[in-house]
Amino acid sequence: MIKIKRENYPYRQAVISVIIDDNNLFLVIQKLSYKDNEWNFAGGGIEDNESPREAISRELQEELGVNNFKIMAENKIQYKYEWPEEVIIKRFQKKGELYRGQQIRYFLIKFSGNKSDLKPQKEEIRLIKWISYEQLSQHLIFPGQSEEAKKVIKEFNLSF
Repeated sequence: MIKIKRENYPYRQAVISVIIDDNNLFLVIQKLSYKDNEWNFAGGGIEDNESPREAISRELQEELGVNNFKIMAENKIQYKYEWPEEVIIKRFQKKGELYRGQQIRYFLIKFSGNKSDLKPQKEEIRLIKWISYEQLSQHLIFPGQSEEAKKVIKEFNLSF
């Protein structure tokens, strides 16, 4: 068994999109690696020589197959979280990368397209759906995920 000394490794730099539609519904995704009740906002890692804005635009195009998104705001606080040891090991075995967790920049994104045009990336995403603010706690169930999302939404001055 590999023993990870997480303090020796950096945080993976990532971006996450809080996507809303005209009815103030939030788009959440379910990755193939998630259990049936686990959801998240769309997003991913920042690649070398890529700005956070470039990364969020690329990730949305890759994961959802459209570019009918407008960046409305970018949060000021970067949130950090530690990955469980099994996630660190799995990522190293799969990609040869060692990170202790992620440092995330959130973006408020307005979706202005036709929802039927959304084409989730089959290699990574099982399902997408639109949910209300009240439903966030039922979908964002990873430790601290719902609380963090609500802090970010408050920071974006969205009221529900």
